Amino acid sequence: MKIAHIGLASYFTEGMTYQDNMLTEQNVKDGHEVLYVANAAKYVGGRIVETGYEDKIISTGVRLVRMPYERFINRLGTEKLRRVKGLYKLLCEFEPDVILCHDLCYWSVLDVIRYRKEHDNVKLYSDNHADYGNSGTNRLSLYVLNGMYYRALFQKALPYLEKVLCTSTERIDFAAEVYGCPREKTELYPLGGIVYGDDDYLEMRSSCRKELGIADGKPLFIHSGKLDAGKETAKLLDAFYSVPELNAKLIIIGSVPEDMKEKLLPRFERDKRVEYLGWKKADELTEYLCAGDMYLQPGTISATMENAMCCRCAQMLKPVRSYIDAYPRDMAVWVESGKDMENAFRALAQGGLSLEKMRKSAYSCACEMLDYKKLAARLYR
Repeated sequence: MKIAHIGLASYFTEGMTYQDNMLTEQNVKDGHEVLYVANAAKYVGGRIVETGYEDKIISTGVRLVRMPYERFINRLGTEKLRRVKGLYKLLCEFEPDVILCHDLCYWSVLDVIRYRKEHDNVKLYSDNHADYGNSGTNRLSLYVLNGMYYRALFQKALPYLEKVLCTSTERIDFAAEVYGCPREKTELYPLGGIVYGDDDYLEMRSSCRKELGIADGKPLFIHSGKLDAGKETAKLLDAFYSVPELNAKLIIIGSVPEDMKEKLLPRFERDKRVEYLGWKKADELTEYLCAGDMYLQPGTISATMENAMCCRCAQMLKPVRSYIDAYPRDMAVWVESGKDMENAFRALAQGGLSLEKMRKSAYSCACEMLDYKKLAARLYR
């Protein structure tokens, strides 16, 4: 089978653990020929860098074609219109059996629709990553960009879509209320991860904990990402510092923006239980997650949370609806403030919370819902 992924609204970056990386890699592992069409930019050290046109086979076996946006008025207009040249021709040459559009918010989705109209046997899917928190953040974005322009593109595609695969329940609501998608055409399609077998998991866990010098039985907490204000890293570190009796290690992985260095760097240094490791590649981050016992994400949501569940980590999470609706309550400790975090750390120190029970619940859920083997198979039916 030939599978084409169209990701013109995001920045595909090799070596990451985002959905488009993991899903395409699984498609290849399942024996399919895979094309990913991306825009001409990617992340380098947490920053977006222009690449220009590319057409190559990457390490996972996926054919990656990067297409620059055609200029429209100015930079802002170009980045919002999102039109590329040659997509229809590329699809005609590749002849996909399945097309998955990663969102529909780009002008060149009209090329995808044209191809699907001419090929009734092709299955066309879209996912949706847009919600009121990341796409409807002001009136112009909500009512004009999303409510008019992207809605019009969505409606053009709607008659030809098999399903709209929404990555959270909030995104089902957004697709229905802003884009006008019938709810019966949506499915929950959560961000996933790789669920490792016992042997691989234990090997990575043992090796990484040995490298970090962490004894068996000592809890390891992990916090990661681009550590901007929304991540609540400072509050997290303050809460951890306030419970010195907790015999645990906290490692921080990610990049610190310039405007956060003055606030965060002294907090990394003051507690000997805390270690800042800087930015890590996706495979390295996975090893740390396997070594860990709890993933701490008290701020903005991140796909790393689902990866951590697959790596058998308990969770510390903000109780956003995306998580409350989809995942079992007993896999996490739910926090909304620095005081909640402090109370959670104190309960862990005193034995009032069971890391092991939370870890088992998270892993059980991951096996059922988040395994990319199962998520990828939903495209083949």
